[in-house]
Amino acid sequence: MSSQVSGAAGSSFSIRRLRTFILIALVAGVAVFTGVMFTLVQSLSERFGPQVSADLAWRALRGAQELSKTTDLGLALSDPVMVKEGFGVYAASADVQAIIAVDTKDKVVASHGTTVIAPVLAAEPGTLVRGDGYLASWVPVVIEGNPVGKIAVVVSTRRLSEAETVLSRVSRTTLIAGLAGAVLGALVILFFTRQVSLRDHQLNDYAHNLEQKVEARTRELDERNRGMRLVLDNVAQGFITVDLAGVMASERSAIVDRWFGEPADDVTFSAYLASHSTDLVTWFELGMEGIRDGYMPLELCLDQMPKRFTAGAKTFDIKYSPILNEGKLERLLVIISDVTEQIIREHGERDQRELVALFQRITADRAGFDEFLEEAAGLVGSLAMPGDPLVERRTIHTLKGNCAIYGLEIYAELCHRIESELVDTAEPISATQRAALAEGWHQVTMKMAKLLGDSRRNIVELEFAELARVIEKAKQGMASRELATVLTSWSHEPVARRFERLAKHATSLARGLGKGDVEVVISDEGIRLDTSRWVAFWSAMVHGVRNAVDHGIEDPAVRALAGKPVRPTLTFRATRARGRVIITMSDDGGGVNWDKVRERAGRAGLPAVSQLDLEHALFADGFSTRDQASETSGRGVGMAALRDAVMALGGTIQLESTTGEGTTLRFQFPEADGQILPLRPPTQPSFGTA
Repeated sequence: MSSQVSGAAGSSFSIRRLRTFILIALVAGVAVFTGVMFTLVQSLSERFGPQVSADLAWRALRGAQELSKTTDLGLALSDPVMVKEGFGVYAASADVQAIIAVDTKDKVVASHGTTVIAPVLAAEPGTLVRGDGYLASWVPVVIEGNPVGKIAVVVSTRRLSEAETVLSRVSRTTLIAGLAGAVLGALVILFFTRQVSLRDHQLNDYAHNLEQKVEARTRELDERNRGMRLVLDNVAQGFITVDLAGVMASERSAIVDRWFGEPADDVTFSAYLASHSTDLVTWFELGMEGIRDGYMPLELCLDQMPKRFTAGAKTFDIKYSPILNEGKLERLLVIISDVTEQIIREHGERDQRELVALFQRITADRAGFDEFLEEAAGLVGSLAMPGDPLVERRTIHTLKGNCAIYGLEIYAELCHRIESELVDTAEPISATQRAALAEGWHQVTMKMAKLLGDSRRNIVELEFAELARVIEKAKQGMASRELATVLTSWSHEPVARRFERLAKHATSLARGLGKGDVEVVISDEGIRLDTSRWVAFWSAMVHGVRNAVDHGIEDPAVRALAGKPVRPTLTFRATRARGRVIITMSDDGGGVNWDKVRERAGRAGLPAVSQLDLEHALFADGFSTRDQASETSGRGVGMAALRDAVMALGGTIQLESTTGEGTTLRFQFPEADGQILPLRPPTQPSFGTA
């Protein structure tokens, strides 16, 4: 009996100890698990909330800065329609509650959404104003140092509040589930350990209890996963994990499916995006192959992976983050960002800058700008139908140079891109390229129609000093024939005006190439020339100027070592002598490298024996001393176009160049009664002395 009691007591003690141990372990385990989960959710909340808040604050501050650039012209003109067009993608953003644009007297010119003016504009410019349910910022709008108004952006904090509410709910659920699990587990253990008389039943009950705990923990894990899913479903970037074989993990941002559709199970990243961008797939596979081979450093392989691709109407940037395990690459985190709105904003800002530059040029020289548009339209029209490929290349090159002079940088870049596509082919430009040139010029004409209004081509521009001189001579008895000649010449364009345009282009180009400012000297003797007859020559002269700046003028450091003034000099001169009009352009650069000209001419199969042969080679089609073409020169069509323009006027070219001292181009044209005669051009331009 005592043995049974002792055994029972020992069994009871064993059961109590087991029960106590299990209870302690359960409470400790649930407490640790709950603490870890609670800490994880809290950490996620602390990270996610500030990120969303910072994103909204950045949108308000950055939005005000960006809109100050896109609405400046509209505010300056007090044009609500133009200002609202400047609001762009910000007006369509779900986060933007309001946009307010006011003039210098705080009068609202245009607005969007629910406006909150007083609290916002009362703050300091460029600072963040926090209100009930919104963040806001305003900045002054300035054009060339002159304030034209203010722009304010009000961003709703609704997204932040919703995210914080969801994360708070997840945190509370995790804590309650942990406490409930601990209490429930304790009660279950207490209940089943009372059945000490039936060990088998106790074990069965314990197994049943264990199953319940597993289910509870599974539910808790599911809850945690749902919380993580909420985060992935609300981020604006696509997060995809791929292994070294390129196979995508099942977890990813929800926005990925919205962008590219739901992927199949165990699909590779390349196969997933193959229908959206073949170029991306090709380069991604090459990069992954390099990573798997391990021959090159990981950083280099990642740097060579594709960084941007287009899918439909959207443009995406891609970044790659390696996931290491004990220092060894295990997976890649692919981060995809939609940069479509960013690119649209950049294009909008670029269009705005171009409009400002065009406005400045139109203000300075309206007649010249009208003439340029008319000539350029003719050049674009000549490219509408297939023609001589060589002539087409000259036309595109001339278009590019002239558009660059007058500030049409976007169209100039289009011409440059098509030039690059035509390298190493003798075929005419394609139908797609012709359509791109035509559509691009259509956009230019629409933009110009808003700026120019009525044409001023029938207006004669005259300096008052010149008018005063003629009046004085008329008072002194100037012959009527001589007076008629002078008055007739006023319908022609002053050569000085053309020289000034070329000078501005030379100065701008030199700065862009890092050669500093150029000293320009102009001498024209008051000569005027028939605009319609000389327009092709002046257009082609752009190529001569670009060659002088790019090929002739040295970098400031090189000039300093040679003992030259750091600031180079470019001289334009027009004279009349012995019945001829003489146009001269000189630079004090390094001169022509005749050895290189001889070597390139021989390689191109051109005569290269005499000095005259070398001068002819410089103006030959497709000839250049550059190893690689640039946006400025090196395609071998510009000087050939200049040669043809001189030939069309029956003129001659004289080239003088001294190594280390500079180069002079002298163009001579026949003249009769103040007009250039339409002579038949020779087969080659003449070189040598006058």
